[in-house]
Amino acid sequence: MESLDSLFHVVRNRPLPKEPLSFFQYKQGNRLFLTVTDSTDVWEDDLIIAERLFADMVVLPFVKGSAGADHTAMMSQVQDILKQRMKYPNVKDDPRLEKIAKTWVLGNKVRVGPPADSILGVSENSAAECLASVFKEVKSEDSVIHFMKVEVNGGAERQFVYKLLDNGFRPSLLLVRWSHDVDDNVPTAHCVGHLLNSGYCLVSVHEGYSLYHFNDQVLYDICSMKVPSLKNPIMDSLLKAASEFQDTQNTSEGKN
Repeated sequence: MESLDSLFHVVRNRPLPKEPLSFFQYKQGNRLFLTVTDSTDVWEDDLIIAERLFADMVVLPFVKGSAGADHTAMMSQVQDILKQRMKYPNVKDDPRLEKIAKTWVLGNKVRVGPPADSILGVSENSAAECLASVFKEVKSEDSVIHFMKVEVNGGAERQFVYKLLDNGFRPSLLLVRWSHDVDDNVPTAHCVGHLLNSGYCLVSVHEGYSLYHFNDQVLYDICSMKVPSLKNPIMDSLLKAASEFQDTQNTSEGKN
């Protein structure tokens, strides 16, 4: 059987599916790519992702104050470039703009959504309320996020991951650029641990980017969290299952 990591390759330092059409073949309708970012500098690379995934791209800007206008202005420019391509004024004089012009994404497939920091609102359902408008805009009937990239500074990516999981959202693929080393920073390690216990597996790490795939194997479901005598219910359940499996193997070998 082909290993999961063999289904991915690196494009512009980001791990992506080699064959997105077959990878997402069980999905109906338009693919949705959400990118959470605090910078407009990643736009041309995000457009490459949208191109490779054949996806609608929605930017959720994580910005403060007037900085949000930068994304709105950039969006307008990007849409104009995607309509005019190499006919856009002075496009050949700016390598960034030329990259955008050569990206095969339609202008109406690129949008700026609500501010990403609204996902982190005080409301328990803040993420659901924010993303509901995104699904409506792209006419998503199943409210599925096929690919989500979170690339912000200062550790805010942890808040996004927690909030998404708490609100029941499970992007099929989640690409995160962690602000701190996963093995050296305790808060980041806790967040990754929660992600992995919530049905995700790590399939690729490259240049600071970690790609996770949702497989719905939720470790929290294998045990009760209400047994005081257990130091770690998940570990206890795993060790018990391993012991029972070994006993079964020994019994089978004994019969042979």
